[in-house]
Amino acid sequence: MPEIKVLPEDVVSKIAAGEVIERPASVLKELLENSLDAGASRIEIEIKKAGRGLIRVHDDGRGMDREDLRLALGRHATSKLNNFDDLYSLATFGFRGEALYSIFAVSRLKLVSHRAGADSGYGIEGEGGHVTAEVPSPPVKGTTIEAADLFFNTPARAKFMKSDASERAHLIKTVEEAALANLGAAFRLVIDGAEILNLPALPGGMWENLKFRAAEIFGKSVYAGLARVEGKTAGMAVYGFVSRPDALGATRANQHFFVNRRPVGSALLRQALYRGYGHMLSGKHPACALFIELDPGSFDANIHPQKRDVKFSSENEIFKTVSNTIYEELLAKQTAAVQFTAPAGDNKFAVPDVPAYREAATPPPAAAETGSLFEALGQPQAAAVPADWRGRDLAYIGQLAKSYLLFECESGLLVVDQHAAQERILFEKYLEEFSRGAIKVQPLLVPLEAELSRSQMETVLKWRDWMKTAGFEIDQRGPAVALLRAAPALFYFTSEAFAGFLGYLSEVLGEPQAAAEDIKRSIIATMACKKSIKAHDFVKPQEAARLMEDLKKAKDGHHCPHGRPTLFHLSAADIARRFQRSGTL
Repeated sequence: MPEIKVLPEDVVSKIAAGEVIERPASVLKELLENSLDAGASRIEIEIKKAGRGLIRVHDDGRGMDREDLRLALGRHATSKLNNFDDLYSLATFGFRGEALYSIFAVSRLKLVSHRAGADSGYGIEGEGGHVTAEVPSPPVKGTTIEAADLFFNTPARAKFMKSDASERAHLIKTVEEAALANLGAAFRLVIDGAEILNLPALPGGMWENLKFRAAEIFGKSVYAGLARVEGKTAGMAVYGFVSRPDALGATRANQHFFVNRRPVGSALLRQALYRGYGHMLSGKHPACALFIELDPGSFDANIHPQKRDVKFSSENEIFKTVSNTIYEELLAKQTAAVQFTAPAGDNKFAVPDVPAYREAATPPPAAAETGSLFEALGQPQAAAVPADWRGRDLAYIGQLAKSYLLFECESGLLVVDQHAAQERILFEKYLEEFSRGAIKVQPLLVPLEAELSRSQMETVLKWRDWMKTAGFEIDQRGPAVALLRAAPALFYFTSEAFAGFLGYLSEVLGEPQAAAEDIKRSIIATMACKKSIKAHDFVKPQEAARLMEDLKKAKDGHHCPHGRPTLFHLSAADIARRFQRSGTL
């Protein structure tokens, strides 16, 4: 008996589906691309049960006749390719029918379409890749596709899907990206009967539509901090919106990149974005809706099964053009309300080793504006903190740069980072209350508000129950406004800090039930970070003394929850040597 077997067709179809269909959002992405390739000017989307129950997409595009409908559900069927080389010069998102075979294999599918000029439409129904009915349909313009009971015949794969909130977040983000990329088409999204997005195509042209959609999708507070950028080189155009340097955010959640209107997650483009800000980032992150237009033959979108990444034939040129466009446009659009100083030297950026940038999906954090004020002291280096510093009498000297607290002790000088020290103190107090189940909660007389994108909101809501056990009562008003009704008494949130905290939740965390304890500790550390005394805050002498006493009692008074040092020591002997003295102070 031969050991090698030819797999049955139904097994082959399910394996093929696994390469394209990861989750409900993968189905939606493919259906939207088919609608856009068919010339749709309006797309209606209906979702039930986080996409598990139903994904329905109706468009007013060209439609298909009976013969094309049959072929579209077959394997390797497409209207976009004639030969292999066509793969490298595509001007469309997908190949009409390419993904339908895979979707059909793992769902109960209904496909109804009407080609303009035909007397009637036509419909096909089936499940698991097998057609069960072919019937005429009313002559309604365009195409309607319904994919129901996703993964009904592959239960093992269904187990790997995330919570409903997580899947809804991915579905909403898919529509948000499609709407930003395709400004000439109207989009309406309804989930479980509730309208989530309604984005008409406005008559004012591309920029007017991009402004409207950026405001609706990012939220008006983020949109208010965006600046328009445009740039061109031979064979390439860059345009869109990026954050002004005075309106940067706490996370990367609102970064969208498009290559020929295809949403991509490109490490190269992300690094070019950050490089475009030079020294203006100060540790925060820009939002963007950034579009790159190229000859289709100059990049490859087929290196990823879901086409989420692209490979450019000239990475250095892409990097330089994007970073220089952002940098020069931001400088050119300074206003009286936005003043920042350009880094010294040439405005153009040299290109770093691009392969290294392809490997680094997350940009390195920018240096804080204050920098290290003690580097100027030079040698000798700061000595180790005395082991018995907690038991020593400390005399408060004062505050340096509204960031560092100076204390005199018998053996020299202790320098305390007020922000890092407060983080450690609040972290340990809160963690103790949390472990005892005795968090002191303070209701807010006026709830704080934070505007999020719809996809961010879905991600935040899945943490709502766990956050309540942590002392935070988070509510929702409408599809895009989060409310903080109560918080642990240890913390006092501003609206800005609350928005930043929710942005962190929506970007970093996965499923609450599956999150490891160290991840949940990270949440607590972030809470403390948001509400501790910030650098550049004035501290009264009695507050400084109390802060130091609390730090002495901490289990780890040497480090903030993120591992940064809270204090360092300059010995009396080192200071004396600095002044070329042989004795001590």
